[in-house]
Amino acid sequence: MLKYISTIDAADCCGCRACEQVCAHQALQMKSNEEGFLYPKLDATKCVNCGLCDSVCPMMKAETVRQDEGQAYVAQNKNVGDLKTSSSGGGFIAIAKIVLSQNGVVYGAAYKNGPKVCHIRVEKSSDLEKLKGSKYVQSDIGDSYKKVKKDLREGRIVYFVGTPCQVAGLKLFLRKEYDNLLTSDLICHGTPSPEIFKNMISHVEEKMDADFVDYSFRDKRVRGWSCSSSSSSYKMRSSGKMKYVNYSKDMEAYFKAFISGHLMRMNCYQCPFANTHRCGDITLADFWGVRENIPDFPFIHRGVSLLLINTAKGAKVLDSLKNQFVLKVIPMDMAVETNANLSHPTPLSKDREMSYDLALNHYPAFLDKYYIGNYFINNLKVQVEYNIRRYPWLFLLISRIKKLIK
Repeated sequence: MLKYISTIDAADCCGCRACEQVCAHQALQMKSNEEGFLYPKLDATKCVNCGLCDSVCPMMKAETVRQDEGQAYVAQNKNVGDLKTSSSGGGFIAIAKIVLSQNGVVYGAAYKNGPKVCHIRVEKSSDLEKLKGSKYVQSDIGDSYKKVKKDLREGRIVYFVGTPCQVAGLKLFLRKEYDNLLTSDLICHGTPSPEIFKNMISHVEEKMDADFVDYSFRDKRVRGWSCSSSSSSYKMRSSGKMKYVNYSKDMEAYFKAFISGHLMRMNCYQCPFANTHRCGDITLADFWGVRENIPDFPFIHRGVSLLLINTAKGAKVLDSLKNQFVLKVIPMDMAVETNANLSHPTPLSKDREMSYDLALNHYPAFLDKYYIGNYFINNLKVQVEYNIRRYPWLFLLISRIKKLIK
């Protein structure tokens, strides 16, 4: 029986859906918990105890898909158009294009049905725009693993991009190596709840009297290559007209809560993939240490990628693309130095429980807590109010103290 079903321990499941998709008896269904994260629910009447679900769980079988430490590169796409619309140095789009040029297919995260982020299948270069850009919210895999398997069996080249646990889930689900499968895992800070992101967008829609169209967590048109709330933007539609917003209190609050590590899925704080032994053929990330370590690297403000080449397959792909990149080999220590999640998971914060309560049930207080403009004063105020709601006796005690003082 699955460990995370028998123990009901949220930290034992990453929500990848591998167990659900591998079960031929449909004994498992993914259901959202109170925080908006997906977890498997077991129908014991359908379960035959075959153990397949155990065998494909990336939280239980991480050691079986991790590889030897690879070679680190700093990279920047020479195609200025692709570089402008990529979050970092345009590594993903270059790889995806070469796969599509060989009649391949690409799987990655995209907005679907409003602010919901899902993995989708792409066959046309024009649709790659949907997959570009960082999305700091957990993507729903859906039935992508089954679709990948079908494509592979039909001989199509498949390029799958996701968080390390999603890539590991795919490899375990497939249960064999495929020469026509290429994977990229991301150096991941952790995945916030889709419900919190949806709630934030709903409040923005209400305030603007407009409908969600698109959201960019890191829009280079705003501040160039950076990772901050002030580089976010979103598009809304109101009365048939498009509205473009490049800053709001909501953006800043969500981004700060994310960067602070207060919104992650519980397993993220114990991530077995937060190290240099990756599960993808190529690891994609930003190289934030470029200014300090390689100050003469060209056009830094346009964005610079960190690529970890983890397999011979990944090395072959990079060799085929070397003329499309400005490339520089760097030691792995340099990569780790400015990417903390290559050495350890994001630490579990004591504020996590409160942050979820505020984000889902007391949204104005969530904004007050994380809005940087008046962060310290508001944070103190929110902490007090939260604890009063959580411990009613504290409210009574404070009230009595006030009466005594008077």
